[in-house]
Amino acid sequence: MSANYLMDDIEELKTIVASVTSERLQKDLRHLLATKEAALVQAQQAQPRPVAAPKPAVVTPAASAPVSNDNIVYTEISTFAWDDEGYGKPKVTVYITSGIDGVGSLPSDHITCDFTTRSFDLKIKDLNGKNYRLVRYNLDKDIVPNKSKFVAKKNRVTITLVKADDKNTWMNLTAKSAAPTAKPNTADPSAGIMDMMKNMYDEGDDEMKRTIAKAWSESRNKNPGGADVGGLGGL
Repeated sequence: MSANYLMDDIEELKTIVASVTSERLQKDLRHLLATKEAALVQAQQAQPRPVAAPKPAVVTPAASAPVSNDNIVYTEISTFAWDDEGYGKPKVTVYITSGIDGVGSLPSDHITCDFTTRSFDLKIKDLNGKNYRLVRYNLDKDIVPNKSKFVAKKNRVTITLVKADDKNTWMNLTAKSAAPTAKPNTADPSAGIMDMMKNMYDEGDDEMKRTIAKAWSESRNKNPGGADVGGLGGL
């Protein structure tokens, strides 16, 4: 359970404890409160610390191979460098600085770069009689396509990839395996409180039931946005 969920539980438990008059119920609630507070300390200690950004990596494949697309033959750009600004920084930058002399003088429609959440595709057309391309799929992390961009200068092109999450640190430009699919979190952060209250209500005597119903009603009035607990004897 995340620290935020635990803090919400703790605040709600404190509100309930303050409104309960039964010593037995207070004892049980304080025990649960202490358990939640201990779990919060563990969750905060387990939070990841910033990771140092890797140094710029230079990629130099052995040879460039022509790439064909829409009847246009492209020469693959095989030498480039990239750099992650680091943890908490929003950008990853790709630098192409060799083999494309004069690229800055091309018409703007001769240089394009298409972005998706996990790829970029740079195309340079009719540069000294050749077409060049640098495409990378399955990027190491997600990017924001509509914020990513490229800039062409005299003899170089710089591609700026905007991270979807600036807390991510890229260890590679492309992931070594397909991106994992996150499992949905179906856990109810208030389940522990609700289950305990239901059990105490179901097993308690009439006085206990009245006390729990009153405490819960007062808690709901103070925190109308909180989770609803159904099944307390139809109350």
